[in-house]
Amino acid sequence: SFISVIIVTIMLLFTMELFSAELVLYFPFDETGDKVIDKSGKGNDGAYDRGKPKRVAGKDANFGQAMEFDAASRITVNDSKSLTIDREISFVMWVKKGDEAGGVGTLPRMISRASDLHELAMDSGHLKRGTFAIYFGGNPGWTTCVPVDMQWHHIAVTGDGTAFTTYLDGENVFQVKAAGPGTYRGNLYIGSRHELGTNEYFKGWLDEIGVFAGVLMKNEIVQIMNTGVKGDLL
Repeated sequence: SFISVIIVTIMLLFTMELFSAELVLYFPFDETGDKVIDKSGKGNDGAYDRGKPKRVAGKDANFGQAMEFDAASRITVNDSKSLTIDREISFVMWVKKGDEAGGVGTLPRMISRASDLHELAMDSGHLKRGTFAIYFGGNPGWTTCVPVDMQWHHIAVTGDGTAFTTYLDGENVFQVKAAGPGTYRGNLYIGSRHELGTNEYFKGWLDEIGVFAGVLMKNEIVQIMNTGVKGDLL
């Protein structure tokens, strides 16, 4: 009934405020223009600095727009106080690969940080082609996490200072130990590595990117996957 829908909606929106981690960056990609607006409330807007990715239709109508990257474009987000994160960090995003270019050392980045402090990439031949891989400033080094096909998938990564956990479509699929806690600072990049090589641009689609200071729990990741980073996909 209509009343039931209203009650469920209120409950979902209320629980969005009770996450165990603080949202510090959120790109739904639903605006227009050359600036990418951060909807977290922290003011971490992005800008095109290499090429120009374009806004296209998202996964489905509920998701609004997504951002299409052409293997020659990226978005830069300047460092800020809210993006300087100690020890605990989480990432969420919807992703769809556009290709699987081969070659040793080919690691197209979806999310990158200055000095390689955190790298989320699609491995196209460096370790194991066709997999999602992570790198956190050598702590750990490059680690292949899970195979990912060329359909839309929700990926989340959490780090608590002792281990990093990868979730694929809401399921805990991989965990790797960390040598110790880290501090994440410096400019952040969407769509490529901070220093550009010939094969480090991502080609494909990204949507609903969120960065959190803190560790998201599995139920929170599932909620984000189903209703959006801020509960907008009801």
